[in-house]
Amino acid sequence: MKRLVTVLLAALLATPALAQGITITRPTPSPASAATLPNLSEVPAGWRVVSGRVRAPRDIRLPTGSTVTVSLEDVTLVNRPATILLKASFSTPRLSAPYQLQFNPVRLNPRRVYAVTANVYGPDGRLLYRSGAAQELPQGRNVVMDLRVVPAR
Repeated sequence: MKRLVTVLLAALLATPALAQGITITRPTPSPASAATLPNLSEVPAGWRVVSGRVRAPRDIRLPTGSTVTVSLEDVTLVNRPATILLKASFSTPRLSAPYQLQFNPVRLNPRRVYAVTANVYGPDGRLLYRSGAAQELPQGRNVVMDLRVVPAR
């Protein structure tokens, strides 16, 4: 009985706080903290992470339903199309947009050259922006690398 009275009393005292419209929200990260390294505790042991932002020359609002695709590609052979090892796609309303790739480095051959590229597609599938140049994949378990895109022609 004593416990029931305690619970009812707590509920009565909490009601005014709820009536005032108090809500608790997590703070959103500032743009400066968005470039920080990801939490490696969520990455499988031995895997590598490449993260950063896909950036255009200026902040751009994209059409609703636009998709960004970030790829890890084998670009060893210059005169042939790149072989895509890993591709991640996500929708976003604007550029710049954060991205993150996680991969097992066992898939990489140390005698080959790898690059990270980004493409932005409109809701109709038309290419809107593409990487100005493929950026070589840096060494390291946890790498931050921004990808620059330019308007597609």
